[in-house]
Amino acid sequence: MKTITLIFFLMVTLMCFSQKEVKKKETVYLFFNLQSNEKCKVAVRAKGYVDMNKFRKDYRDNGNIINFKICDERFAAHKNRSYRDTCSIKALDNIKFVDFDYLIEKYNSVFEFKHHVFEKIYFVEKISDEKIIKYEVRWLDERIMFRED
Repeated sequence: MKTITLIFFLMVTLMCFSQKEVKKKETVYLFFNLQSNEKCKVAVRAKGYVDMNKFRKDYRDNGNIINFKICDERFAAHKNRSYRDTCSIKALDNIKFVDFDYLIEKYNSVFEFKHHVFEKIYFVEKISDEKIIKYEVRWLDERIMFRED
């Protein structure tokens, strides 16, 4: 009986200590500034590293996917999902922004795929003096393709 009790106690202790603490992922907002003159070196096939605008945006799949690029990092928003919200610039008063370096630091501090680091990532783009667009984006890993979930 002592042996069974001891084994039970050891198993319970091991299970308690082996549980991983679940941390709540955060939602972050980043100002995506296409008008910025900032440059960064980006690897371009057959050309080496080239100075390019830090913030770049293009459209794929007949405009159904918007690719956002910040230096070498890629993010995407899919049109078939509710990926964007146009709202008043006053909505910025309630938003706490992070910068690109924060995203990279957070990714480097965890052992996760990029698209698992944050609960949600929103890019905010100013479209006029009175309006902004918030895009819900996914951070793309090099080996993971973007697809609609």
